[in-house]
Amino acid sequence: MTVVPDPAVLGADRAIRIAHEAAGIAGLPPGGLKMLRMGSNAIFRLGGAVVRVARDPSDVEVATKEVRVASALIAAGVPCVPPWPVAQPMVIDGHPVTIWHEIPAPLKQPSMTEFGAVLRHLHGVSGDLGLPLLDPWERTPERIENAPVRERDRRVLRAVLAEVQDRWGDAEFELASGVIHGDAHAGNAVRGGDGTTVLIDFESACVGPREWDLAPMGLYVTTLGWISRGQYTAFVDAYGGFDVTAAPAFDLLQRMRELRMTAWLAMHSTESAETAGEVEHRVACLADPGLPRHWSAR
Repeated sequence: MTVVPDPAVLGADRAIRIAHEAAGIAGLPPGGLKMLRMGSNAIFRLGGAVVRVARDPSDVEVATKEVRVASALIAAGVPCVPPWPVAQPMVIDGHPVTIWHEIPAPLKQPSMTEFGAVLRHLHGVSGDLGLPLLDPWERTPERIENAPVRERDRRVLRAVLAEVQDRWGDAEFELASGVIHGDAHAGNAVRGGDGTTVLIDFESACVGPREWDLAPMGLYVTTLGWISRGQYTAFVDAYGGFDVTAAPAFDLLQRMRELRMTAWLAMHSTESAETAGEVEHRVACLADPGLPRHWSAR
């Protein structure tokens, strides 16, 4: 009996073979492929390019969107990582593959000034680029229901979700809606060796209130303590002076961001006792907003 490989299973050997085939189609040199990471995507470096092989065969739509958005933003003058000049995504053995120009090394996390400036640039893009409207829940309900957590914790997450969904319809935003990143945090921007800060990861790009992209930095300074007040001030100044922590919708956006972060981490609860404990702490904080947030920066 012939065993047909499951296209959903992406091991290292399979990923390497797919990356080599994609590189050949793109005209990249056949030798020197180096694996950088094996996560939800297998990431390789080759000849000035980065090859990304998606683990999930259903990610064709996501890959198509990321290539299209990055190309449109570059045309609008927003610094982004350019897609390699080849028709993509490619679908090889059922896995979507995208190829990008490599960011010149050494790579660093941008300063808050650099991050605020690149977000301001993005938010200045006119038109919607054919993007969908913001989905403020984006897989959060599914994560709550599927996460391997205690049922009492799940009830808390459900209750907070119902709360913010009820409040969302009355939210007031001071900034106009427009093109937003959708998952704007400093980890989704990189400063290359040439000093340029570029945006990456456009899976969540959409049209929505610009406060959505600013809320994470507000949360990091007001509640989580992940950045200092001086860093936040630099971010605000670089963005143009708008302080989202003083905006009418910030309390709601902060609550939603905490819920999304917790629901995402809850999906990984069984990875370790440390992760399970972190999830339980976050759920306790959601149940009691007055609790100090000693959250790990994950």
